[in-house]
Amino acid sequence: MAAKTAVFAFPFLQLPRELRDLVYHYTFSLPDPRADHDLRIERRHLKHFAPSACSILLLLHHECLLLNHQVVREALEVLFKHHTILFSCGPYVLKELLMRVEDKGYPCKQWLKWIKSVEFDWVTFPNLKLYPPEKLAKKDEWWWERDGQEVDVGYVTGGTYNGHYDEHDHEGSHYNDNIYGAEDVSLYPSRHQPGASASNPSSNDVFGFSSHYPFGDPLSEPSYDVEATEHMDSKLDLLISSEVAPLFDYLATPVFSLTSITLPLYFVTKQPHIPSREYPWGYSLPLKIRYWTQVCIHALLMLHRSSPVSVSSSSGSSSAMPTLQEVRIKYMPWDIWASMDPNDNLYRMAEKGVWFNGGEDEINEREGEGEAFRAVWAGLQEKGLCVGEDRMSLEAEINFVKWDGDLDGRRVGDELEVVFRMGWPRNVAME
Repeated sequence: MAAKTAVFAFPFLQLPRELRDLVYHYTFSLPDPRADHDLRIERRHLKHFAPSACSILLLLHHECLLLNHQVVREALEVLFKHHTILFSCGPYVLKELLMRVEDKGYPCKQWLKWIKSVEFDWVTFPNLKLYPPEKLAKKDEWWWERDGQEVDVGYVTGGTYNGHYDEHDHEGSHYNDNIYGAEDVSLYPSRHQPGASASNPSSNDVFGFSSHYPFGDPLSEPSYDVEATEHMDSKLDLLISSEVAPLFDYLATPVFSLTSITLPLYFVTKQPHIPSREYPWGYSLPLKIRYWTQVCIHALLMLHRSSPVSVSSSSGSSSAMPTLQEVRIKYMPWDIWASMDPNDNLYRMAEKGVWFNGGEDEINEREGEGEAFRAVWAGLQEKGLCVGEDRMSLEAEINFVKWDGDLDGRRVGDELEVVFRMGWPRNVAME
């Protein structure tokens, strides 16, 4: 008989803590080859999340470090104190998860205080036509996932293991993170939801033909596009007011000591025509980009409140003010087409800045450029800031990031990295 080879287990925990921390640093610094959808946090995780060091690392997709309780606690401290944490989820889900950690008390509240740098993404961004979904008291097409019957699928012949042990963990092609049943009320913000019977159709006219006129008035201009756009604008406003604003209000509390927030912002492919200026900046952009412009506005407002001038002018104590030092924007192509034929000249933006003041482009060479950034400044103007050429005394460090041509990576083209920090007040924006 062949002799058995002895398995040697390296005594990792016998190393000094400083050396173990170096291993954790190296692990968190490795590029993650997984796709964006593999790093998401979903609404359904709110159902089962119980705060602990293990559950937090698992939720953040660092399961390779779930070796024992000591390693988990040490790795979590290194991650929160010294690395950027990616939260790929909606603002309501993130706020609820963080509040559960806070409500757990010590040492969980201390963990939140350790967090210094965060990055936001939302790959499961909802279809705003269905937002907010109605809370209907009926079964949806995923009712078998919650029918109370446990089904063992381990016996299926030829079934390959995909990381899920039972039907309750199914996340195949039929799973949708933005649709839920009547029992999932806690997964969305509290608000009034009209029921399905609100229209109360007549029993003799179940299809509503009596109130439907199939022909339009030939003398009137069609208005369905404007009405649909206004309807989507109201849905976006609802999403911002009910999810985004409460999240940033929470992040600005003394529970956290954030110093850096990283956000995505996108540019689109070259437009066949320049949008009319009778519409606000950002009007022609996809809704998801308009969502991120609003998130950027809230992040810059938080940065502005963290400035020394804002702290000194506040009636409250400086210890209760936000500690944010920078807002980092990853300005990237919306898709491969935007990379091939971009609407923005990234080299020129890196040279001339992203302020887009009225007097800096006398020959109109930047007309239509930087639509997302223009929408940010316009949104801040609506809040009484960025009046004229003022940009809240912000300073911007802009770096051009050349695409390496890797078709298997997350990037699809050249990008800009724009880092906003607060400077001393000036009458004009700094270049």
